Amino acid sequence: MKKLLIAQWRGFTALWWWIRRRKHGTGTLIGYAREQIPMIVVLTGALALETAVVGLLVPWWWIHILDVLALLQVLGIGAVMVTRPHYLTEDTLVLCEGSMFELRVPLTVISSARVHRKDHNGPTIELADDTLSIVIGNQTDVTLVLSEPIAVPGGEATTIRFRADEPRDAVKAINEASSKLTANVH
Repeated sequence: MKKLLIAQWRGFTALWWWIRRRKHGTGTLIGYAREQIPMIVVLTGALALETAVVGLLVPWWWIHILDVLALLQVLGIGAVMVTRPHYLTEDTLVLCEGSMFELRVPLTVISSARVHRKDHNGPTIELADDTLSIVIGNQTDVTLVLSEPIAVPGGEATTIRFRADEPRDAVKAINEASSKLTANVH
């Protein structure tokens, strides 16, 4: 119940951020919500229509409150995806999946980043063997190969897959930041 309330609160907060056109994170932002937003918009429209129809047919006030909360929840999911993108700082790649998952990957352990689209069936966050997949819309399209394992939920990973709106740009930014950091260390 606590996780549900936290997710609700973060969704409402993200709506406020979305209205103000703000984003969580600093540095280079790597979005992952572009292909999901049309579905959110359609679902929001259907819920708004359902809310209006139920408002005409059912006289109970508490049903209308539940309908409005459902509408805000769907909008909150979209807002969280838009306002909490992955981001790249000077020394860390921060990978997010909504408001409930965040993984910090030091750039010094990234051996390579490449575009590699893969379809997935299963959970959004999945650790299989030594590969962590952060799946959005049943797909990932960027693969990171790490020089050493890092701790992830459920174990350790030497490969990380995630989704990006512009995978080629994301790979280019990650490789440039990683090589720049490595050059400064030596």
